[in-house]
Amino acid sequence: MTLPLSGPPVRHGLLLVGLLCTAGLLSACSSNGRTPIKLLRVARILPTNEKVTPADSSRDRQRLRSFQNNLWDVVPGLRIQPALYSEAAVESELERQTFSGLGPDLVMGDARVIQELSVANLLDPVPITPEQRNAIAPGLLQRVTNSRGEITGLPVSQYIQLACYDKRKLKEPPATLALMSKQSSAGQVFGITQNFEDLYWSMSGFKAGGALVNSLRGKQPTAQQTQRLVSWLSWLRDASYQQNVMFWRDQATLRKQLIGGKLHWISCWTSQLPQLREALKDNLGVASLPAGPAAPAMPITKLQVWGLGRNSSTRQRETAEELMQFIVQPWAQKTWSLRYRTNYPVNPAAATIINRQIPGIENLYLFKGKEEIQIGDEIVGAIDAQPKLARAIQQVLNDVIFGAKTPAKAAERLQTVLSQSS
Repeated sequence: MTLPLSGPPVRHGLLLVGLLCTAGLLSACSSNGRTPIKLLRVARILPTNEKVTPADSSRDRQRLRSFQNNLWDVVPGLRIQPALYSEAAVESELERQTFSGLGPDLVMGDARVIQELSVANLLDPVPITPEQRNAIAPGLLQRVTNSRGEITGLPVSQYIQLACYDKRKLKEPPATLALMSKQSSAGQVFGITQNFEDLYWSMSGFKAGGALVNSLRGKQPTAQQTQRLVSWLSWLRDASYQQNVMFWRDQATLRKQLIGGKLHWISCWTSQLPQLREALKDNLGVASLPAGPAAPAMPITKLQVWGLGRNSSTRQRETAEELMQFIVQPWAQKTWSLRYRTNYPVNPAAATIINRQIPGIENLYLFKGKEEIQIGDEIVGAIDAQPKLARAIQQVLNDVIFGAKTPAKAAERLQTVLSQSS
């Protein structure tokens, strides 16, 4: 419907009042004492580079609606208007919205994507309060700090990596890489993605991260560190030669193959558990990832971050910051982790509670291999900040998996690439 451009002054006055009431969401025009509505436009980004399906959008809306309803005691009148995007599409879409003045108030996504959106000038820096700084593990804040010392987004939760398997196909998941090799030789089919973030768990089992992090810091790795890196790359090459170990480019393919019965075991992220539970129901098994010859698996976490859009009104920005102040406190962190069972806290106090309250979680490597986790965080932080570095590392790993480069040459190349980025 098109509004008339001319008309009686009284009609114009009534129309203006009506529009102001609508724009203010009844905050100043309601006379019945109802709580003013606080609307936040929220853009959420799929944690892996996948296409958004109708099922994804429906699942996301339901989850955000539940999140909204459970927050009314903290932020009365909160209304969330959600939109879900793939990593591939989000920057161009947010650029279009922001330049037209209709960008989101909050953007929820992986730390790497939030960094990229910040570099593209599509997000405002986040003003961190002393309370928020004290509530978040320091190493996680480093992953979202840019070269100017600004916080590009608020760390809110972490997705952790697990092993997911079909109980009908695999009775006992492998506790070590050696057992995984033995089971694959016996006909069990394993699926792994070839992306660095998805492979770090296996590298940590060889304690091979030291060579990479030293190179990243501009230091010469020791001979022992280099040998550990070569050993891991040798395992990667040997695994790719095994008939029943399949390397795929993305997690979406792994999930489809597991659901379809073509894979018996996959590496997975907690963010993907709802879809797997929906498809496999009680047949879904979840376990920690196999240990290597030198250490347990210590996967990198995928840090989930909230960024601030640039088009918010003063009121919307205040509501967003009010929500961000609350969400990192121990009660909120504990509550959402236990309710959804897909994410792990960024607040150390809440993490301690979670470790006690979820049976078996103490076996999921959390806070046990602190040094390896810190090494992983430092490496992935550098990758998040430098897309070219991420591509260079990935190319080397692909060359090893497909037999185009020897483990020794690949180790040398990885060290060179990382040292040049420091």
